[in-house]
Amino acid sequence: MDSNGLADPYVKLHLLPGASKSNKLRTKTIRTTLNPMWNETLVYHGITNEDMQKKTLR
Repeated sequence: MDSNGLADPYVKLHLLPGASKSNKLRTKTIRTTLNPMWNETLVYHGITNEDMQKKTLR
């Protein structure tokens, strides 16, 4: 929270295990709010359904 009582929140998503950039995504930043609502679809490219069975979303 800033001194004006608001924040600029965003969400980071990681597929674990894995350390590559393709396993990390981030939402858009919602400016000056403490009650953000995201209406986004984030897509991991290069990940197969078999890989998804072995990974955890954090």
